[in-house]
Amino acid sequence: MQALSVLVPLSGIDISRTRRKRVYCLSSIEVSNNKLHCWNSKYGLKLYLICQPKRKNSCSIPSALALEKDAIGRSDKDSVDEVILSDVVEEISVKQGSSELLGEEKSKKVDVRALGLSLEFAKTADEVELVLKDFADLPLNVYSSMIRGLGVEKNVDTVVAIYEWLKRKKIETDGTIAPNLYIYNSLLGALKQSHEFGLMEMVVKDMEDEGVIPNIVTYNILMAIHLEKGRPKEALSVLEVMQNMGLCPTPVTYSTALLAYRRMEDANGALRFFVQVKDKYQNGDIGKDTDYDWDSEIIKLENFIVRICHQVMRRWLVKGVHSTKDVLDLLTSMDSAGLKPGRVDHEKLVWACTQEGHYVVARELYNRIREGGTEISLSVCNHVIWLLGKAKKWWAALEVYEDLLDKGPKPNNLSNELVISHFNILLTAARKRGIWRWGVRLVNKMEEKGLKPGSREWNAVLVACSKASETSAAVQIFHRMVENGEKPTILSYGALISALEKGKLYEEAIQVWEHMIKVGIKPNLYAYTTIASVYIGQGKSDTVESVMREMVKSGIEPTVVTFNAIISGCARNGMGSTAFDWFHRMKIWNIPPNEITYEMLIEALAIDAKPRLAYELYLRALNEELVLSSKAYDAVLESATNYGATIDIANLGPRPPEKKKHLKNRKNLSEFCNLADVPRRSKPFEKEELQPPQLQGDQE
Repeated sequence: MQALSVLVPLSGIDISRTRRKRVYCLSSIEVSNNKLHCWNSKYGLKLYLICQPKRKNSCSIPSALALEKDAIGRSDKDSVDEVILSDVVEEISVKQGSSELLGEEKSKKVDVRALGLSLEFAKTADEVELVLKDFADLPLNVYSSMIRGLGVEKNVDTVVAIYEWLKRKKIETDGTIAPNLYIYNSLLGALKQSHEFGLMEMVVKDMEDEGVIPNIVTYNILMAIHLEKGRPKEALSVLEVMQNMGLCPTPVTYSTALLAYRRMEDANGALRFFVQVKDKYQNGDIGKDTDYDWDSEIIKLENFIVRICHQVMRRWLVKGVHSTKDVLDLLTSMDSAGLKPGRVDHEKLVWACTQEGHYVVARELYNRIREGGTEISLSVCNHVIWLLGKAKKWWAALEVYEDLLDKGPKPNNLSNELVISHFNILLTAARKRGIWRWGVRLVNKMEEKGLKPGSREWNAVLVACSKASETSAAVQIFHRMVENGEKPTILSYGALISALEKGKLYEEAIQVWEHMIKVGIKPNLYAYTTIASVYIGQGKSDTVESVMREMVKSGIEPTVVTFNAIISGCARNGMGSTAFDWFHRMKIWNIPPNEITYEMLIEALAIDAKPRLAYELYLRALNEELVLSSKAYDAVLESATNYGATIDIANLGPRPPEKKKHLKNRKNLSEFCNLADVPRRSKPFEKEELQPPQLQGDQE
């Protein structure tokens, strides 16, 4: 009896580096010259597994069991090594009479790769017959190897032709040469590789008709095909069939099932499935098969489920379909399952947080990374700062920036720019609401964290102080601005002059004005309007006239705001006649009065014991369809009563409703704290700190 030697090419396999060498029913193994020589004395079978360099589009022997191998970290080499050295050799079970199969005087060698290439253009069973007519005694594993290789090439026509030829041979040889389980598995694998899923039902039906009982490999391939066809639920139903039949799933089965949950974006279902598998392994219900290193496989599955959960959560965040609560709940479930995603997983998830509502997830992930004691990417920190700012959680963003200063990594220019932009938003809010204390606290915080406030930041605080009529604080902030090397702008001077005017520090306001002109700062409309109020407060109406002329000469036309400021100054200083005079000048300048004009003028006339004139102006405003406040209405009535003037109250109409009063500072502060997401019980600026030094006229 002579031995039959079969050459089976293994593209891309280096035998010297194989991870696992499992060969069954072989009495001796020898490795030399990149060949694995396997000798079976019982059947007289010698098998040469020839390693060839892996190249694209080569006729290789792929593995159906390597389905989604990359999903759990299994390399191409490992998967092919595992299948070829275990399943292929095991499948070569030559149990025919030795005289029929091995009757040759000389060992017969068959190059399967070359034989497969010779069939590359065969499209029918007759064409296959022409090529294989001289190879009638080939073992069945040769056909399965060729089918696999042609499947990789996606040459489905030749695969089907070989299959049809084998069915014909079954009749001709009375079943000696016929498709067996391994050939059916190879055929299904080839159809999967070629994406010819329509033929799957035909092959499965043929197996049933021939009484071929599927094994675990068959079901794994069927699950893979269902996934390729976009039918993950059907893939999971195949798993149920396997379990009902008493078949023990392999690691590939479990990874395929997890992938099915991934395709359905059912991360919770995948997590529950993994927990069940892990519990079964820990209880000893699975893992008894020594063909696999189950400790290693469970770790791979654990890594895979972590990836699945994070991929699905990223999809949820990007699509915006699921709420942030769903993401947080899944993170909690992963914790309960004992899964510990790494820093990279968390950081990838942070990058998917782009909407305002995602800030909760981003902050949770950021805290998890920090608590884990690992390093964190600066770009991720900057992204969290940006997102918290977008969600109007500026104080929380500042806390992340403080972590960069205290724990690292060192903030870069982008970090500084993001935080400064957040400070500016807060300062703008404080400026608009006149919450000067918070403005001061914010610039203090910037300096504390090594961020230099610019003119924009200082000006915001100055305007807040001016709005709040906090003269001392405005003077001190102006001095600090100069001491920190920032050159005051027209806005800086305007805010300071306004604060001094409101504090009736007219001489100091004029000093600032003169200093501003001296250093070459050109006044704008606001500055001219403010200094006009200063001079009118001193009763210098003629000087106001000269300011107006200078204003026009510089190309700036006065507006109704300018005249309102002058009339308002007259009202505060009991100058009703002067206010009425400036009211007439508005007509000369062709500037129509508005509600504020009438209200300020009526108030000035009422205080100046001119109730009849105040009454007539109120009626005039009504005729112009202006809506005055209840304060003006009450001023007319009170003045008429106090000075005994006779007026027709009916002409005034009903008393106007009370206008919404401006929020008190305490309520303003409360709203600002809610807006900025900051604590309320803070003392950013003590009263004793507000005493300003004497303003020097030559200070720049």
